[in-house]
Amino acid sequence: MTELRIILFLIGVAVLGAIYYFGTRKKVDIEDELDFSEGEEDIVSVRPNDLPRKKSGLTVDEAHQAHEAENVQTQKDKIVTLFLHARDGQQFDWHLIQSAAEQVGLEFGQDNLYYRFKGFGNNKELIFMVANMLKPGIFQPDMRTTGLVLIMTLPGIMPALDMWDTMFPVGERIAEILGGKLTDENHHIFSRQRIASMREEMREFDHKHSIQ
Repeated sequence: MTELRIILFLIGVAVLGAIYYFGTRKKVDIEDELDFSEGEEDIVSVRPNDLPRKKSGLTVDEAHQAHEAENVQTQKDKIVTLFLHARDGQQFDWHLIQSAAEQVGLEFGQDNLYYRFKGFGNNKELIFMVANMLKPGIFQPDMRTTGLVLIMTLPGIMPALDMWDTMFPVGERIAEILGGKLTDENHHIFSRQRIASMREEMREFDHKHSIQ
C-alpha cells in the first residue's frame, strides 16, 4: 500500500510538471508557484496543494516520505506523458470527455481524475492516469478544456513497453473520438518514426532495469 501511495504521489508531481511544461511558452515564476497557460490569453497559477490528494490518502508525514523517496529514485524513475490538444480555437466539452473515457475503459476517481488500472477490486494496480491540461488538473461537470494529458510512471506494474502499448492506443482512440491532436511531450504530432523511437525507448528502459 505504501508503494502504491508513493507511485500516486509521484504521478501527482508529474501532473504538476506536465501542466507547468504546457505553459512554458509564457513567462513563469516558480519561486512560490507554478504557472501555466489556460488557452492563449490568461496566466493561471497553481500551487502543489491545489492538486487533489484524496485518492492517495497521504498524510503530511507520508507525503514527506514519498518526497524523500522521489529524490532517491530520481535517476531510476521515468515519467512518460502524452498531450491531447483540441483543434485550434476549439475546446473539449466535459460530456464528450466523459463519454470518450467510458468508451476506452477509464475509471473516474474520487479525486476527479481518470485512471486505467490492471485488475479489479482490491487487486487493482495503476497503469496510467489522465488529467485536465488546465488548472487545477481535474475534471468537473460542465467544464471545457483545451487539452488532456496522459501520464505513466516507470518502472510500473508491467514492462515499460507493455505499459506504453496500453496507454498510447487509448490516447489515439480518445483523440479520434474527440477530434483532437495527440502529441508527445514536446508537443510534436506522432509520426511512424516517432512511435517506433518511443517503443525502442521503452525496450531500452526494460532492458536497463532487467539487469539492475
